[in-house]
Amino acid sequence: MDLVVERLSEAAYAIDLSEDIIQTAVESRLRSARLYQSDIALPYLYVNVHVFQRAFSIRLEYKKYLYDAQFAHRSLFATTWSLNSLGTHGGDAGYIVAALSQDVDRFLVDFLRVNEDACE
Repeated sequence: MDLVVERLSEAAYAIDLSEDIIQTAVESRLRSARLYQSDIALPYLYVNVHVFQRAFSIRLEYKKYLYDAQFAHRSLFATTWSLNSLGTHGGDAGYIVAALSQDVDRFLVDFLRVNEDACE
């Protein structure tokens, strides 16, 4: 799967959090599970980290094309897994990255459980 990291707010940059830091942290987790491939566009894990003052939110979405025979045999783009989390960071970008890593681990546990046969 590929990875898409949404652009961050100015509040994130103010605490030295960047898209590169998020990309590296999530990509590392996906690579360790042997799931990351940047040369394919779909499916992908979408990551949106929003920082506002001393609070943050994290949204992860696993997106892929699904085939639906009921709609004239069309493929539809869909989110098949998502997770939202909230917290306060106290100005510590590392705390947000740690929370993001925990959320990615939750995704990996669910993904590998559901796709166990295909991931062997």
